[in-house]
Amino acid sequence: MRSCFMSNVSIDNQLCTGYLVRMSSRWFNLSMGVCLLLPGSLPAQRSFPSPVVKLHDVKFKPADPSRHGAFKMAVIDGRMVAIPPTPTQINSIAFSPDGKFLAAGKKYGRLVVWEVTNQQIVCIIDTGFAGVGQVAISPDNQFIAAAAESGSSIKLWHLPDGQFAATVENTHANVLRLLYTRNPNLLIVFSGWTDVFDTASGKLISSFVNDRDPVLSSDGSTLLTLRGSEIVLRNTRDWTVDRALPKLTESERPVFLDATQGLYLFEDYSDDHVFVAARTSDGQMLPDEKLANLPKSSLGFYDFAAIDPQTGIVFGHSAGQLWALDLKTGKTCLSQQMYNVSGALSPDGRLLAGAFEPSTPTDDQKEAGVGIWKTDALAKACHLQ
Repeated sequence: MRSCFMSNVSIDNQLCTGYLVRMSSRWFNLSMGVCLLLPGSLPAQRSFPSPVVKLHDVKFKPADPSRHGAFKMAVIDGRMVAIPPTPTQINSIAFSPDGKFLAAGKKYGRLVVWEVTNQQIVCIIDTGFAGVGQVAISPDNQFIAAAAESGSSIKLWHLPDGQFAATVENTHANVLRLLYTRNPNLLIVFSGWTDVFDTASGKLISSFVNDRDPVLSSDGSTLLTLRGSEIVLRNTRDWTVDRALPKLTESERPVFLDATQGLYLFEDYSDDHVFVAARTSDGQMLPDEKLANLPKSSLGFYDFAAIDPQTGIVFGHSAGQLWALDLKTGKTCLSQQMYNVSGALSPDGRLLAGAFEPSTPTDDQKEAGVGIWKTDALAKACHLQ
């Protein structure tokens, strides 16, 4: 790393840190810092088609405009950006396990749930948070859980009516991940360490103090975490350890697990900031270079990546864009800049979702929302297979 004295400029694929804020169509550097190596762009052979569905919130005016939470940080167009809060801003999205519903956690404590097939809003919930950071829908579609963008608060509401159900007594720091197991009453919470709560009784039933960055397998059978220098795989029946594997790098963060195929994906934050695929049987990278060196990730953010179980195509979201990579051919496809860092693949791999916002902050709900792609049609349009 070296000192940098130019604001609002990336040089030789490096970035002056300090915070850049997007106001209107201009960028403003709030403080000077050092230059960091930026992740490279995915060399896409094709571009995404338009989404088949666009989901929008209804227009609303925040009751308390000052209650919006922190500025959101993102790497957009090669710049580290602090995006000022607006009512359109989406912090996270999540599908229900059957792909029927999609939820979005937003600024100003707003939680919106859509039914994907008819594109209708199922419910809108005022969580009472300054911003919603994480969301998860129970496997029976009866509950939705949301965590505050800042702080330890977690609440549950009934679906589809959006009525308040319970509070989860999490006492740790900011919640970074929420995951429902196959049991609709068991909620995994990562906020410094990994806890499992019984939401029916409100009790903490398991706590893995040294386990970080939990990822639940797409079939819900296995929980993968980082523990020291190891990758730990636990079965979700009784939380016993099935296998422990050595970490491949010092700075990896798991993002996806497919227990059926025996594969997991992680972000390597060492020098290259790449996504890496490895086997759960022995923890080794896949031997084919196309499989091991997946598209670059963003700097310091929880990027999304997942493997379609039917086709083997990897879908992901980093640096404000969705991407697709065919593991068999190495062909790639990239969306336009979406000015957001939220993405999700439905558990069955049939639907890909990505939140989008306008290039300049606005309160217009029609300019922001969630795009939905059918992955089979997307693969054809991108000539991936």
